[in-house]
Amino acid sequence: MISVGVFGSSLPSEPDSEYEDARELGRHIARGGGRVVCGGYGGVMEAACRGAAEAGGPSVGIVLAGRGAPNPWVTEAIAALDLADRLRRLRELTESWVFLPRGLGTMLELVWLAESVVKGDIRPRPLVLVGDFWRSVLDTTLAEASSTSRVGALRSCVRVVPGPREAAVVALDPHF
Repeated sequence: MISVGVFGSSLPSEPDSEYEDARELGRHIARGGGRVVCGGYGGVMEAACRGAAEAGGPSVGIVLAGRGAPNPWVTEAIAALDLADRLRRLRELTESWVFLPRGLGTMLELVWLAESVVKGDIRPRPLVLVGDFWRSVLDTTLAEASSTSRVGALRSCVRVVPGPREAAVVALDPHF
């Protein structure tokens, strides 16, 4: 089973389009035989877990110890000690990553995962951006990469797709 990290804002709620896009993404991941892995709280995280549950699939929420319960759609919760531990787990427990629009924390996650690829801390894997929202952040990240010899590894794993269905297809591709 391919574990797909899903990242996005904690602010959207039903019936916001961002919430519904994440819910659709979760459904497509589950229908494709994958597992949603996310921060486990509200907004995009809740919607992706909900979509996975509605399609009969599992989800993992990496929550911060002592900082609240996971959303009701999480099928497995893992408590992280702090933000650094949470980020490591989101990186290590996934084979691909999907970024939906918005969120300062989401920007941090995107840049940190990109730098992890550039530094060679992890192998390149699909890094999927839904829509053009993160394009300027990606361009800056590529321009400022700490290792010009490894920026190609990052560039080769980034895909920009128009919507949730396409994101799930790329994220679940075992031949990446």
